[in-house]
Amino acid sequence: MTKMYRVSWKITALILSITTLILSGGLFQLAGAQQTNPPPTYDSDSPPRYQEPAPLPRPDYPVVSESAEPPSPSPDASGPGWSPSSRLQVQNDQGIRYVSGGVGESERAELNNQSQQFNLRLLFAMQSSGEYLSAVRVSILDARGGTVLVTESKGPWFLAQLPPGDYTVEASVPGQTERQPQRQTAHVEDSRQSRLNFYWR
Repeated sequence: MTKMYRVSWKITALILSITTLILSGGLFQLAGAQQTNPPPTYDSDSPPRYQEPAPLPRPDYPVVSESAEPPSPSPDASGPGWSPSSRLQVQNDQGIRYVSGGVGESERAELNNQSQQFNLRLLFAMQSSGEYLSAVRVSILDARGGTVLVTESKGPWFLAQLPPGDYTVEASVPGQTERQPQRQTAHVEDSRQSRLNFYWR
């Protein structure tokens, strides 16, 4: 009988000790202290090097230095689709709206987005290589031979908005006598875009 009381007392003392540890959080600290993380293993003797994160994609617009002032929008550069952030500015010469460029994929993509605003589209390239040409002099004449527009294309693509009618378009490359001026005619309407391609050998 005495042994039974002693065992019961020991069990009661053990239960009280465990309860006290649980309530005070000591049991969890004790269990946490016994868990040890193994040291990291490396494939080589040297520790791993820090790796830079992958760079973010660069924005598709020219980076302007802090000292440079952004260009002010031209009063002629207006019309649907034009925005101050655009690198290609729509020009206006005596009521004829036009824009040129296409040097690089981003400019060609921008011109494609604006293309539906214009009813005449010109392309300048080499026939053999398909290489694009820029700095092409563009002359547009009406059906009576009167000059409608004379300008220089800043790239291989040229877009213009003309009144409906028949026109002669002349394209020439200044300073290159081996590339003869070319002429083509275009019937321009409001509802659809006329396209002329000028190729030099």
